[in-house]
Amino acid sequence: MLARVRIPCYSGARGILEQQKAGRMEEFEPRLVAAYEAWHQTRGRSPDRFFALYSDDIELHSILEASFEDDMRGPFIGKPAAIAYFAAIAEQWEMLEASTEAFIARGDRIAWIGRAAWRNRKTLRVVDGPKVDVWTVRGGLAVHFLEMFDSYGCARALGIVDPPEEP
Repeated sequence: MLARVRIPCYSGARGILEQQKAGRMEEFEPRLVAAYEAWHQTRGRSPDRFFALYSDDIELHSILEASFEDDMRGPFIGKPAAIAYFAAIAEQWEMLEASTEAFIARGDRIAWIGRAAWRNRKTLRVVDGPKVDVWTVRGGLAVHFLEMFDSYGCARALGIVDPPEEP
């Protein structure tokens, strides 16, 4: 079951501004939900709904930035770089399945919590596990994105590290 949690944060003199931001987030959130639904239904082949949510200066970041050298590690700054990242995903990975557990919104941020399984097209190894995406929204568009997933599992699927040997 999909859970959506909205935590209001209106207080003090900034209350009106916060309400305006919340209105933009309330418009953004259903579009983001639809983007994930399309992404999952097409097994990672329809990123266009995500592209429509990006500001021109979007920053896409991944947990891989700190983990190892790879073409897909990022960061990806600007909409063209973000689109190129999705092209690299399509070339290197096949989504096996994905699901949404929850969306959690507060202030100008919304987090997607879910699970994904991907097969690397070169090694045929699979990474399957939890995933968390954190979006920052300004003016109704995403300006920052951070994805977190099993980086060790990803490294195994890429063939960078070998799976542990069975005893």
